[in-house]
Amino acid sequence: MKKEEYAKLVNNKPWIWIKEHFDVLDTYTPKKIAQCEIDQDEWIKFTVEHFDDAHQNYEIPKPHYNDFARKLSTANVELGRNEHNSFELNYGVEGKTNERMIEMFGEDNRKLLKLRPDYLFFRLLIKLPGHGVAWHVDHIGRYTERFKDKLTIDPKTQKCQLGQIVRLWFPVTDWDNGHMFQISETVLTNYKAGDIYQIPFGMGHCSSNAGYVPQYTVSLTGIIDQ
Repeated sequence: MKKEEYAKLVNNKPWIWIKEHFDVLDTYTPKKIAQCEIDQDEWIKFTVEHFDDAHQNYEIPKPHYNDFARKLSTANVELGRNEHNSFELNYGVEGKTNERMIEMFGEDNRKLLKLRPDYLFFRLLIKLPGHGVAWHVDHIGRYTERFKDKLTIDPKTQKCQLGQIVRLWFPVTDWDNGHMFQISETVLTNYKAGDIYQIPFGMGHCSSNAGYVPQYTVSLTGIIDQ
């Protein structure tokens, strides 16, 4: 970085509107809602076997982003997030990776969470040391896109004709030094593989790997079985 670039950043303060947006939102205290059985070795082996089906993402605006997410991503790039510090391997969209993760997760875990079996969408993210996902809110773009021919989803309430859609988060591997996941004002550490937390749609969260061991986490979207 050059001095002129840093001075411009400090003077323009492109983070001001981001803070103004997030600082007025309601806060949320996440609590572990369940403990699922996860075979850590099986999930890691899956990432190697299906490597060619992983999206290799980093911080740029994505096609499925809404206007706010696109604006936020553009600001992240301006602030210095790029392929050198926001890279991730992202499984679940291509090939049969979602179906395979549904199998690995298993019926017992699904029933424990009371999720319908026919509308599950897994996203497995791998963050290598030195990388992280910036503060953001989740919308339901990918899920809507995936099931657009079957579900009518209200983007404000995240409800559909079959019930309430929820987004859950769990680690595939146990916590290690330097790993963190923040939901609202709570930073999660010392977690165990299979610890289940909910991320309410529209609630700020982020993650980072400042350690030495790859960080494996899953975002699971599904419909509560009525």
